[in-house]
Amino acid sequence: MDAMNEQQSGNVFVPICLLAVAMVVWSGFQASQLYQERSSLANLRSNQETTFRNAEKMRAQLEALASGTQKLATAGNRNAQAVVSALQQRGITINPEAQKTQQ
Repeated sequence: MDAMNEQQSGNVFVPICLLAVAMVVWSGFQASQLYQERSSLANLRSNQETTFRNAEKMRAQLEALASGTQKLATAGNRNAQAVVSALQQRGITINPEAQKTQQ
């Protein structure tokens, strides 16, 4: 009977050991995949940072230009009034104070 118990425990040890090794290998693979994806996302973010900063600068310049145009229109400049009215017809409103509050 002792020989039978030893044989059963030997038969159980090998599958459990294989299962444990498979789990460790699978966990290592998943960790490496996640690390690669994290590196890729960090790289994409750094590449987009320059574009984002340029877009912010362009937006600030556009808002300054629109604010200046609005001030000219308020002062009575006909060309500026035509531009402001054309923008208003398209649903674009200009806030001349927007540039001052952002800075």
